[in-house]
Amino acid sequence: MADFLLELYHDAAEYSPSELRIRVLRRLQDIVPFDFAVWGGGQAEGRLVNDLSVLDQSHAILGEWEAVAHHDGFCDLTLEKLGTTARFDDVPGYRESLAYNEHWRRFDASHMMATIVAERSDGYVSFVGLCADDRPRAFSDAERGLKQVLMPHFSQALRISRDLGQARGDLPCEAMGLVDPDGAVISVEGPFVELAMQEWGPGSGGLPADVVQALHREGRWGGVALQAKMVPFGRNYFVHLVATPALERLSPREREVARLFGSGLTHKAVARRLGSSPSTVRNQLARVYEKLGVSNKTELAALVGRDNR
Repeated sequence: MADFLLELYHDAAEYSPSELRIRVLRRLQDIVPFDFAVWGGGQAEGRLVNDLSVLDQSHAILGEWEAVAHHDGFCDLTLEKLGTTARFDDVPGYRESLAYNEHWRRFDASHMMATIVAERSDGYVSFVGLCADDRPRAFSDAERGLKQVLMPHFSQALRISRDLGQARGDLPCEAMGLVDPDGAVISVEGPFVELAMQEWGPGSGGLPADVVQALHREGRWGGVALQAKMVPFGRNYFVHLVATPALERLSPREREVARLFGSGLTHKAVARRLGSSPSTVRNQLARVYEKLGVSNKTELAALVGRDNR
């Protein structure tokens, strides 16, 4: 167990959230036998899954779950007991239910144990579900207990991976999401949630109403940190998010000031180069810091260097 946790936290500092989840689940298979697994997150209200990694199974396992989500007694149980690991057999009569027979059994999930935990973002939860078909009995109490112990570590490691990725600036700059006509996120590929949070902040289970209206009207939308495009897909829509390069958020003059100051020049040297006054440069830098969300010259230099690659 100690070796598993050491490797978990090592990987949290080295890999992206999607890579981390798959690596951890593969190693977990050596400890708890299972056939496939899902690790994701979303809004508890509305049962919206908007961030998902799947090991050894089709992503459709949760994309199609939408049809039975509000009739799934197993989901009811895990949401009622956040932080507690549950099994299919903990729900009386679950194997006669619509959710089991119309969904889980079609994906060969004869057995599952899952844990849902609340995260820092308001209303956001993450979950890990381990599924099996070809095993003689349900997951044991010992296996359930082990997963119960591990789940807080999974949640913490994922937060570390996200936070470090954003600090390093190595978060991929594009993502795709499937949303319903009202903008509620059904499923995603890539860092859709992380990019959305940079623009709209945490706690949203979907796209803001004004953004949805603009996308329906024009097919595209531009914000401070993001550009979005939308195309129809059946009764739903694909939304493509692309991060706006940080310096593109600035006016042309502010970009010049940011590049010069970030390259190592002083206020006075920037002013001389631009034929301006030091006080004007200081005021422009204050606006630059506010728009870019940085607080010192080192952070500004890192952004300038990354945008110039």
